[in-house]
Amino acid sequence: MNIRFMETVICLAQCLNFRVTAERLNITPAAVSSRILTIENELGIKLFERDSKDVRITPEGSIFLSGALKIVQSYHELRAQLQPAGDAGGTIRLGVMPSVAPSQLLPRMIRRMEQDYPRLSVLVETDGNPRLLDMLDSGDLDVVIGIKREEHPSRICQPLWNLGMYWVARTGVFPSGEQLGIRDIVSQPIISYARGTLNHDRLLEYLGEEAAADCEMHYSNSLATTINLVEAGIGIAVLPPVVVQDQLRSGTLSVLDVHPVFPQTPYHIMWQRSSSSGIPLLVSEIARDIAREIAGEYSWDLVNIPD
Repeated sequence: MNIRFMETVICLAQCLNFRVTAERLNITPAAVSSRILTIENELGIKLFERDSKDVRITPEGSIFLSGALKIVQSYHELRAQLQPAGDAGGTIRLGVMPSVAPSQLLPRMIRRMEQDYPRLSVLVETDGNPRLLDMLDSGDLDVVIGIKREEHPSRICQPLWNLGMYWVARTGVFPSGEQLGIRDIVSQPIISYARGTLNHDRLLEYLGEEAAADCEMHYSNSLATTINLVEAGIGIAVLPPVVVQDQLRSGTLSVLDVHPVFPQTPYHIMWQRSSSSGIPLLVSEIARDIAREIAGEYSWDLVNIPD
C-alpha cells in the first residue's frame, strides 16, 4: 500500500476537508479523492462518509487510521536510518526523454525531492532515448527515465508507467467524432519522431510498409517543435495526450478516434548496478510513487502502472 496515500488519509482525518488536505499536501482535491478511493477499493471498506457539507471518518476508518499512523512513522524512521551519508546531499544527474519532460511527472518529482532532500540538487538532461542510455553507460548521467530497448546486465531497470499514445491533430483537420483508419491518417502529413528512434520504428510498424511509403512525413527530435507544428496545421502526430492537456482543454488540438489504436509506450527508470550511492534508488522510489499518483488522476488508457 502506498505510503503517500496513507499520509493522505491521515491528513484528511485531521482536516476533515478535501480542499484543505489538498493544499497541505500540494496536490489537487481530485487527487485526494482518488487516493482515498484507491485505498477504500483495495480494502473493501469505507474510510470516510462525505456529503455536500461534511466529511466524517467511519469506525473502520478510525481503525485504519491507528494502523496507518504507526506504519507511516515506522517508514520515516526506517528511511532516516537508510538515508545516504550527508543527508542525500550533492547532485543527481537525471536524464529524461522529451515525451516525458512536459508531463506532470518531472515537476512533481523535483518538488518532492526538494521537500524530502533539501540538500540534493537535480540536474536535468533532456535528449533522445539512445543518447540518454549512452550517457548513463558512460557515467555522465545517474538516472534515466526512458524506454528499455533490451535487457542490459549493467543496468537496473524498474517499470515506471505505460503512456497511452494517440493521434492528435489541429482541431478541424478531421470532422469531429469521425472514426478514422490508417488510410485517413496517411492522407495528412505526419510529424514523426526522428529517424532511428524507437518511437519512429514503432510508427512505421503501426502504419505498415505500404502506408508508410505513401505518406508525407516530416521529422522532429523535439516534442515542443512537434506540438507547435501540429498546432500550426502542418501535420498530425501520435503523442501521449498527457503532454498536451493545455492544448486539448483550449480546443486548439483534438485527439482523433483512430482504429487500430496505437500501442501504449512502456517507460522505465534506469541506473547503473555499479552505483555506490543510494540516491538513484531514492529517486526511483519517488518517481514510481508519483507515477502512481498521476495514474490515479487519468483513465487507464492514458496512464497506467504495469503489474
